[in-house]
Amino acid sequence: MTAFHEFDPDQFAALARGDGGPAAIDALRTAQLSRHLLLIGHLLRNWPGSAAERDAVADTLERARRAAPGRFARVLGAPLVGSWTGITVRATERGVAAASDFGQLCGIAAVAAAAAGLPADLPVPVRDGVVSVPDVGALTVGDVTDARLVADGGRLSVAGGGGGGGRGGEPLPSGDASSASPVPAQGAAVADVPGWLPVHRLSAPGAPGVALDDVDPYRHGHHAPPANRLDDAEVAHWQTVFAQAWGMLERRMPGRAAELAAGLQVLVPLAQTDPHSARSATIKYAFGAFGLTRPSSAADLVVTMVHEFQHSKLSGMLDLTPMSDPADTRRFFAPWRTDPRPLAGLLQGVYAFVGVADSWRALIAEDGLADLAGARFAEARLQVERGLGAVEASGALTGTGLRLVAGLRERTDELLAEPLDAAVVAAAEEALSESHRLWLDRNRQLVAG
Repeated sequence: MTAFHEFDPDQFAALARGDGGPAAIDALRTAQLSRHLLLIGHLLRNWPGSAAERDAVADTLERARRAAPGRFARVLGAPLVGSWTGITVRATERGVAAASDFGQLCGIAAVAAAAAGLPADLPVPVRDGVVSVPDVGALTVGDVTDARLVADGGRLSVAGGGGGGGRGGEPLPSGDASSASPVPAQGAAVADVPGWLPVHRLSAPGAPGVALDDVDPYRHGHHAPPANRLDDAEVAHWQTVFAQAWGMLERRMPGRAAELAAGLQVLVPLAQTDPHSARSATIKYAFGAFGLTRPSSAADLVVTMVHEFQHSKLSGMLDLTPMSDPADTRRFFAPWRTDPRPLAGLLQGVYAFVGVADSWRALIAEDGLADLAGARFAEARLQVERGLGAVEASGALTGTGLRLVAGLRERTDELLAEPLDAAVVAAAEEALSESHRLWLDRNRQLVAG
């Protein structure tokens, strides 16, 4: 069920420059699937329930894989399956994993069976009166305490068991999962099912369907908590801004648009804990997903999508080979952060901000954005140059890390060679100098950076 993965030299060279292309993204996604399956195997070996239940889950997964390997890969390779594996394996190693953490795999297996058109009937957790149907949605079931997710003829239903009322044993249709789509094909009928909360879907001409997931129980782990269920007006706002942002991507950065079309699958709305600050973050276990607060503009969403997908790309590369010495304990100045960063964190930031700088450079040509984009480009490219210089001088890179940094240096020098107004450049230089001064004031005990 898994395979050995290594870098294609041409794909690595493209990734090292901060790009990659759809084929490289597909390769990283395939490697992530193997990672998910390895961790699922570990969880099955440590299954806390009965052997019969464990074997039923394993058998369902294997039947789905054999019957429809492509659909199986889409379900098991989903970003929030990766998030679940990472969270649950860590909890298992600490001895704090709950039965519901393992039970999530029953839901994943049932969805995979439905995608393959196979029958399945597996017990699934009920959390606070809600049953998760991974990558599809969630169903509120009232006081029901036991539930089963049933796949039959490509459709899924939830059957309730015990409890003080609620649904009882009544089948509750949750839609057609034959294509493993987060939005059921028979959406109109499903919308009439009481308590059904489908995963939202964002769309734009030329874009893949991107999930806006506000129901998955494993969507947490970002710098801010996940948002609660979005109302219709909020979903409409996200859809409008996403469509505008995708249009900008295709006009100004078709290569980036192609990469995102190949790899971006899920956006997780985050709670707006600070009304004056937008936040976004990528969890390394969830390739192709990231969390973000409500996007204020299409330009900001463009830059955020590129920025966070850069983190996914580098995290995917790091799953295949280390880039730096894990024994290095120094902390460095990262111009985009106020806290001192380890070398691995600095490298992540450099890789991400190459994408940020490239995005603002491209958006200079967008109507009404020239001044803003020019200023942001000037700042971002200097930040990359400063961070990259520290990485290059660290002496703690692996051979693969050196090749990666050589590609980033080539790309950074190209960005630095782009002509900009002298006043804009001077302002960016002053901003970088001031941020470094403030950083030193906060972190005087450190010598690196």
